[in-house]
Amino acid sequence: MKIRLAGVLVLALAAGCAPSTGYGTIVGEAPPAPMAPTPSPAPPAPHEVPTETHSGKGPGGFEVTWPKDQLGFFTFDCPKCESNVIISTDGGEFGLVNAIGSYKGTTWLNTYPDQPTTRITVVADGAWTATIADYRSVPTAEPGQETKGKGDAVLRVPAGTASVKFTARSKGNVALWVMTDEMRDLLVNEIGDQDRTVPVDGPAYLKVDDWEGTWTVTPS
Repeated sequence: MKIRLAGVLVLALAAGCAPSTGYGTIVGEAPPAPMAPTPSPAPPAPHEVPTETHSGKGPGGFEVTWPKDQLGFFTFDCPKCESNVIISTDGGEFGLVNAIGSYKGTTWLNTYPDQPTTRITVVADGAWTATIADYRSVPTAEPGQETKGKGDAVLRVPAGTASVKFTARSKGNVALWVMTDEMRDLLVNEIGDQDRTVPVDGPAYLKVDDWEGTWTVTPS
């Protein structure tokens, strides 16, 4: 699943479905034209924004004061949750978290400039804290070095990166997204353990969706 992004996303470091395989051709008929990629404007160049913090207990929600034209990174922490943890928004990403039990993870926010988030809804059964931070909060995965993590996370990979070795140990669904100044692409979307190398043209952000497993990322 690949979404082309019109515009420019200047990452802090620097500032899929494949076509279906045919099973035959009808003689005399031209093959269908390939479908054009779905356009989606890129977020604007990031700048420094003070971290926004909210807290609560159990189900609830809050209004977001984060600038509507700025990419943000949303971290939700509910260490004593025991049941469903579901975080949704009125923005383009809509569903941010869908997990069960104790949870701490990070995802991105406001990647659709024409659909910014103004309100976040929380389903949880424990005390929680939610933060939205700018690009400075995102750790960098350095080329040639193995970065280990657990659960949902966002990383940066620097300019010059051409590929990423990704491994995961999980019993659930594992997804790996990449976002550059030109596109957003779903590189991995599978169930269970993963061990593969995927193309990544840095600088870029990587988003790991794997709330119940451990993973490693090694850029090269």
